[in-house]
Amino acid sequence: MLSSGQWAGLAPETYRRTGTTDLLVLAGGGIHGHPDGAGAGVAAMRAAWQCAVDGGDLAATAEQVPALRRAFETFGAARG
Repeated sequence: MLSSGQWAGLAPETYRRTGTTDLLVLAGGGIHGHPDGAGAGVAAMRAAWQCAVDGGDLAATAEQVPALRRAFETFGAARG
């Protein structure tokens, strides 16, 4: 279980370190704090995790997923 400061930009590093999606990410602020609402926060998290699992580039994914791009604008640069 992961908590405290979780948001979409942490997905690649979290996945790299754990090697699994079998975990709980308690991203209350990372979801509900999204400037476009909770639905966009969920969309950003889903896109980031899918990108991480697929081995993709998170910055490139953010160019294609507006909710993820807005999460970067709000919470900072991606890590990992």
